[in-house]
Amino acid sequence: MQAKMNDMSKPDDYPEIVYKYRNWTDKYHKDILLENNLFMASPDYFNDPFDCRIPINYRLLDSPEKIEKYVTSFFNRHKEFLLRKNLNLQQEAKRMIEDYSKNIEIIQANYESILFAKQNLHYGVLSLSKRWDSILMWSHYAQNHRGFCVGFWEEKLRESRKFGKGGPVTYNVENDYPVIDPLKEEEQDQMIDKFTETHTKAFDWKYEEEYRINKLFFPEVPTDKERTIKISDDFFAEITLGLMIPKEHKEELIEIARNKNIRIYQATKIPLKFAINRNEIL
Repeated sequence: MQAKMNDMSKPDDYPEIVYKYRNWTDKYHKDILLENNLFMASPDYFNDPFDCRIPINYRLLDSPEKIEKYVTSFFNRHKEFLLRKNLNLQQEAKRMIEDYSKNIEIIQANYESILFAKQNLHYGVLSLSKRWDSILMWSHYAQNHRGFCVGFWEEKLRESRKFGKGGPVTYNVENDYPVIDPLKEEEQDQMIDKFTETHTKAFDWKYEEEYRINKLFFPEVPTDKERTIKISDDFFAEITLGLMIPKEHKEELIEIARNKNIRIYQATKIPLKFAINRNEIL
């Protein structure tokens, strides 16, 4: 993803505040405010089976010249490792060229199986949104408008070193996967491709206006405790209470906001519109 940068070296399409819609009756959701915990979920938890499932496209190696170029680059990058295994590099290169020429679909399928399994084990993703006023998001993720929406300072999250890279999700209008070319060799290109894997989704999800932050847990496989990142109170920007939040939940959240010095709002309906407004109450 390419983004224009402003004078503060922050991409100008990044929001000031990013949001998480939550359910106050769910203990783990409550822990965001009670324990200051943010959970970095595995892609295996996602309700979208396409999410974080964008692989390198080895089918692009569709000529003898491209295959030979790829194999040569592969052996240049992994030469020391291969020599330590006492392999005959010339024979291995010949075998690899033949394999890619005849079995590219099998190679692609095996690669995707291994890649997605590793992502499930080692990737952590914190999914947020650029907006607090999505009627659908309140319905889907905040107990049908009975929950709450907590806002975080985007730059504070991104610059905290507690997480990895963050940024807005891109939604592909044609619903085609972005092309990740196996012939890319530069480290910068590979970093962009990793970001593309985690920050590109189907156009159907555009209403979420998602912003997400990743964390790579490596080489060990993280436990749920290790996936839980603790933040300080100054990461919180605001809280918005749902249109239909129960009175007792509202009182509890107001008390928490007061103790943590967080702005808090009450969502309201805009008369004669399918839209939400809000009023500051603390």
